[in-house]
Amino acid sequence: MFKQVFEKLFNDPAVAVSFNYTLVRSHRKTLCIQVKQGAVRVLAPKRYPDRQIMLFLQQKQAWVSLKLQQQAVQKTATEQVANNTLLLCKGIYKQKILKCAAQFSLIETDQSIELYIPNRISEAQRSAYIKKQLSTWYKRQAQQYLPARLAQLSSQLALRPSTVLIKQYKARWGSCNSQGVISLNSLLMMTPDFVIDYVIVHELCHLQYMNHSRHFWALVSIHYPEVKRAKRWLKDHRIQLQSFHQ
Repeated sequence: MFKQVFEKLFNDPAVAVSFNYTLVRSHRKTLCIQVKQGAVRVLAPKRYPDRQIMLFLQQKQAWVSLKLQQQAVQKTATEQVANNTLLLCKGIYKQKILKCAAQFSLIETDQSIELYIPNRISEAQRSAYIKKQLSTWYKRQAQQYLPARLAQLSSQLALRPSTVLIKQYKARWGSCNSQGVISLNSLLMMTPDFVIDYVIVHELCHLQYMNHSRHFWALVSIHYPEVKRAKRWLKDHRIQLQSFHQ
């Protein structure tokens, strides 16, 4: 059932809302709103009064509108990443600009990553060449930043790995083995600092618990209270990691 049905039922502009939604009634006890992929769902108890639902939606209208706007922006950015026109750098989208030159160079600005491609690189070679150069660039940044940040957090948590390795994974951000070796994905340099810290803390906590038990997650939460925020960012931006390896 959509918002037009309710508004026709009540004929009351005071409780009208500006977005479409689907109402789902069930045996749940509370009323809530879900905004996912640009769609709004209202989850309500079976006998919850229709007018109270409309009043609730009116109260939440600004929040829903903001979520829809954010998801629209994210969808556009994700499409541009998939189309290979944007890059993520420390959580910031930057325009990828390609230029021809005598030799390769890469220049990062606040808004863009400029790649100067040697004239000798043919059109057929260009895609693989660019990916290789970007991989090298991300790895160089990661080698400069990640071990130093891990050392800081390791000291704070009193959890010390035997070795730290920088790799490029296709489907994981980090790992920790039973020998205490922590490996971090160089593509973490795509992510903002708070996500990098989460991944490092996550792997450091595996030095104490080599599993994902409740004890492990309790330890992670003690050392890093924003677990949900970081996990949400990684979930929302997983297309970036996948696109880089296509």
